[in-house]
Amino acid sequence: LLLGGYGAFSREKRRETNVAVREEILRCCNRVRNHVENVHDSSYREGSIELARACSGAVEEVDALRNDVNVAETGGEHPFFSQQISVSKKTIDSLISHDLRTLDMLVKAVNQSNELEKEHAASNTEAAITAAKECRQLVSSVRGHFSERRSVLRRIK
Repeated sequence: LLLGGYGAFSREKRRETNVAVREEILRCCNRVRNHVENVHDSSYREGSIELARACSGAVEEVDALRNDVNVAETGGEHPFFSQQISVSKKTIDSLISHDLRTLDMLVKAVNQSNELEKEHAASNTEAAITAAKECRQLVSSVRGHFSERRSVLRRIK
């Protein structure tokens, strides 16, 4: 539903959809950050420094992704949503597919951050540390995947 607007022919609709996709990525980032930050604060108070460090690394990765999304190009030399002359259906489909994969990957990170909170609540420190590290890895993968979006945008003239 969120990505269906890319299929519209008007540039304004594509611009709105781009903003909606980026906002959804940021909302997911906020959910991951909140879960991980809760565990970080609690583990730090409890003296579980190793878990706090693992959570801190995940929070840093989420913050880096949020920054990437905030500064990602939508303008520049070849503004995607303001000056394109034409765009093929294949390119739009590629962008939709890429954005869907990004959101799917981010949902996995949200689920992993939920798992982290559950493991911490169950006082299973080793499993919580593993979950925090996996959460960081998932967010790192999302960052890498999101950065590939630029190559899709370059095909739009």
